[in-house]
Amino acid sequence: MCECDFCYCQLCGKDSFVSTEPQEQRRYPRIDLSQATRIRPFDPSLPPEYCTILNGSQDGVYFSTEASHYVLGMSVYVTTDFQPDSLLNSTFDGVVVRIDKLESDTLGIAIHVLSPSSAPAN
Repeated sequence: MCECDFCYCQLCGKDSFVSTEPQEQRRYPRIDLSQATRIRPFDPSLPPEYCTILNGSQDGVYFSTEASHYVLGMSVYVTTDFQPDSLLNSTFDGVVVRIDKLESDTLGIAIHVLSPSSAPAN
């Protein structure tokens, strides 16, 4: 087990989906919500993901995925209320802060939303 206590440590390259000491780091309460969202990695070689977030807070979102390209510290764009070609889409910069192993080969991804992005939403 890595000394970092993360699900995946980019420093040592070890994989473990179970943290040894989970710590509550939320600053704002979560609310259950179902909202169409697009998650687009900063790295253009990785595909965007269209999903429905499971819950969120003032500064974060949580969703499930079968995609395996997410790693801790990965920078992403989060577009909430995503509708193709809509001018009302809101895009934010975010970073992956937690990866949970869920049932049926899916992962739970927690993203800390940092700030509005200057990147185009579409």
